[in-house]
Amino acid sequence: NTNASEILYKNGFKHSAWNTLIENRVSEGYQLLSERGIQVFTIDDYELENSIFINNEIFGAENHLATVPIRNNPQGRSTVSGFSINHEYAIFHRKTDLVESVGRLPRNDTQNQRYNETDENGLKYLWENFRKTGTDSSRKDRPKQFYPIVLSGNKIFIPEMYWNDENDEWDYDLSQYHSNDIIFPIDSTGTERVWKWGVDRAKKEIAHLKCEIVRGRYEVYRRNYINDDGKLPGTWWDDSAYAAGSHGTNLLSSMFTRDRLFLFPKSFKAVIDSLKVAGAHKESLILDYFAGSASTGHAVIAMNDDDNGSRRSILIEQGDYFDIITKPRMLKCIFSSQWKDGKATQIRNKSCIIKTIK
Repeated sequence: NTNASEILYKNGFKHSAWNTLIENRVSEGYQLLSERGIQVFTIDDYELENSIFINNEIFGAENHLATVPIRNNPQGRSTVSGFSINHEYAIFHRKTDLVESVGRLPRNDTQNQRYNETDENGLKYLWENFRKTGTDSSRKDRPKQFYPIVLSGNKIFIPEMYWNDENDEWDYDLSQYHSNDIIFPIDSTGTERVWKWGVDRAKKEIAHLKCEIVRGRYEVYRRNYINDDGKLPGTWWDDSAYAAGSHGTNLLSSMFTRDRLFLFPKSFKAVIDSLKVAGAHKESLILDYFAGSASTGHAVIAMNDDDNGSRRSILIEQGDYFDIITKPRMLKCIFSSQWKDGKATQIRNKSCIIKTIK
């Protein structure tokens, strides 16, 4: 910990000493991480650049999945520069390319309400434009996804076509169709875009497409089904549940009779979502070698309660507060999921084993 930061470890480290500490710990953690594992490393602005550099050196820059700002302090923390700090960062690195995707996060009610259509099997979906936008959306980027869709009455279909390697485009005969009934993925500015699916998939799932007139032009839409696993995590986390005050400090105060036992505990709900994104499934073993106030251990217990999982956690801590807060918090959250003024208000009635090694 350097003097400008808040983390409750020995202050006064020079940058070089702090870098050595982190490099040693991350290197050891890397050896223990599963080949399909993801490390989550949280830090503030003061050591962000060094943290990314060290982790990239150990994991490889190609395995740096994202650096996510988390709005953990809505009220802000004043600084000598005059700015009020509202956030920290979560840096995600995978061990190997065996990790092909990250975990998903739950949708809120507003997001779920967008999926307001139901198909014949009772599955929820919404209609979204079939024309691709953003990166790799132009015809030159994906020429095989630039092809015609024909409107016939109330139905649409994909005409027969053959790929021309020489011209890098589809060959087809549309002479029998009226030009107004032929739809290409061309946007309102006249730019040649592409469809979101290739020809084969579009033919196979043609029932999931429809055509409508919007502002005097035909638009093709596709069914976008809700993913029961949740939504893809964004790169900006701004949820009231991530506030370290209400879901960190206040939570600890409710579990203990003394206030401010531990400065700046993390929101255990932010930890839960970080673990979900890191792919912590029901059988996962989670290691936190800067355990602090045991937010990670508490998050693991809460996740198990939520989905009847059997995740395990290893918490490592060298601070004096291990016996004051780290271990007692784990014992308390195992005993009860709800606390007020240091007293349990809802007993878990679930067994758990804790082993302490000193």
